[in-house]
This record gives sequence, C-alpha cells and structure tokens, in this order.
Amino acid sequence: MASLASRQLLSTSALSWCDLSSQKLKRLRNAGKEIAEDQDCELVMKIGPFTVLRKGKPLLGKSMVDDRPLLFNEAVNFDREAIFIAVPKTGTTSIRRQLRMQGPKLIPNPHLTIRQVRDGLYTYLLKQSLGGNAEFPTKAAVVLSDDEIREKAADIFKRYFKFASVRNPWARVVSLYKRREGVRVSDRMEFEVFCEGLKYASDTCSHPTRAISQLDWMTDENGELLVDFVLRLEEHAAGLEEINARTAGRLGLEEMHLNSNPNSNASSCRSMYSDKTRKLVEEACRRDIEYFGYEF
Repeated sequence: MASLASRQLLSTSALSWCDLSSQKLKRLRNAGKEIAEDQDCELVMKIGPFTVLRKGKPLLGKSMVDDRPLLFNEAVNFDREAIFIAVPKTGTTSIRRQLRMQGPKLIPNPHLTIRQVRDGLYTYLLKQSLGGNAEFPTKAAVVLSDDEIREKAADIFKRYFKFASVRNPWARVVSLYKRREGVRVSDRMEFEVFCEGLKYASDTCSHPTRAISQLDWMTDENGELLVDFVLRLEEHAAGLEEINARTAGRLGLEEMHLNSNPNSNASSCRSMYSDKTRKLVEEACRRDIEYFGYEF
C-alpha cells in the first residue's frame, strides 16, 4: 500500500525537475510505481511545464489527467485537412484560434515554418505508431513500417491545404518593436536603434526561428514556395473568402479582430519612420518587398 507521504508527493500539481534533488526524484519515481501497482493506474510525466499526472481514480480528490489524443502542433488541423503557417505579427491570432485543435501537442510552440511542419509530421506519426503492438505475430495493419510512416507523412503534407500569412514589412517591423508580449524593447530603446539592430524576421519573438524574411516561413531549402495560398493582412477579408472557396468551406474561417495593437496600425506605422529607418527596413526586408511587391 502506498504511503501517505508518497501520495502527497504525487499529488503536487507542478514540480520543476531542476528544483528536485536526486533523493526526491527517486522517491517520486518509487511512489509512482507503488501507487501504479496498488491502484492499477498509469503515471504520465508531462514535459513542459513539468506536471505529474495520473490516470485512474482522482488522487487525493483532484484529477490532473489529460486523456485527449496527442496532436502534432496547432499549425496542423487533421479534421479539416489544413496547415496554417502563422508568420508572427501578421494578424494570425484569429485564424490560429479558429483552426487550433484542442488537446496536448507534441510541439506546443506556435509559429513553425513550413519546413518544420513538413519534417515534423514524420516524427509525430512515428511517435503515434510506437507502443501499439500487443500481439504476436506482429500485425502489419497495426505496426507500420518506417517507409509507410514516411509515405503517410508525405501524403498528409501533399493533400492538406497549406496557407500562410504576410504583412507589409514596414508595418510589421513597427509591430515587432511595439509588441506587448514576447521580447519588449520599445521601453528601452529608440525605434532607430531597433531598426539598426534588426537582423531576423523573428526578432523579439518568444519562439524564434532565425528566419531572415517572412518568405522563409513558407519556402523550402531551394526557396520554392510550399504553400497553396498567401494571405495578406492588408486584404484579410478577401483572402479569407478565397481560402474558404478553395477549400469548399471546410475551414469555415470568419473575419475576427483579435490581439490587435492600435499602436501598429497603418497610419501610426508611417509616422514612426524617418528616411533613415525606412531605408534600414527596406534593406533588411528586401526579399519580402520584392517578392510580394510591397511599398512604403
């Protein structure tokens, strides 16, 4: 029978591994094994944040279990067969909220690039296929071969409707500078200093990719566009209509205005610029400006 101390240790809702001594960690593991044997339950260690979960009856009157199927990332909606590449600060919050499937994610961080999604689908499907064999001889219908997993990942990526979002680079840079989350810089440096130090399109983001341009989020190793449609923030409503038309309405996207920052609207953005800062951004974002035809 598990001790009361063991039960109390396991009931902790959030334990940081870096704060646990080796002795406590050993006690935690032993307690988990003890209770699992005693109550026929299964312990699950949720990584990031590090939360101790237990399947079975509520522990000390509180259940902390998430039994929903593991998903890959919010960029992929398996039910609607869509992949959305959300370039930061391009008005993606409303679309992400509408397309985000509910449940734990293999990669919970937003704003993956198209290449990260393409390559990550194999890892996700591999993880889904492992641990499912319970019979002998092994059934091919249950346990996929590595080639079959790779083919399935490639098929999903090919079939799903893939789209991304972009924004006028000059307006986007102001939004990066004046952001209210992530790495805040507007209260500690002038806009000109920020423009001089601008290096990556993901600067000031909490989930950086070191992408040089917005285009990097949606192209392959050879610079070829991998998405079926690019949604411009400046033509948001019309873009959503076209996406819904191309997908026969299965995405069901609606025009919503979430997480909008009044300090980064078009008129406010232009007033931020001097000739020097305009040219600095033009140089830093030249690829996006030329490819999408943006003007100041």
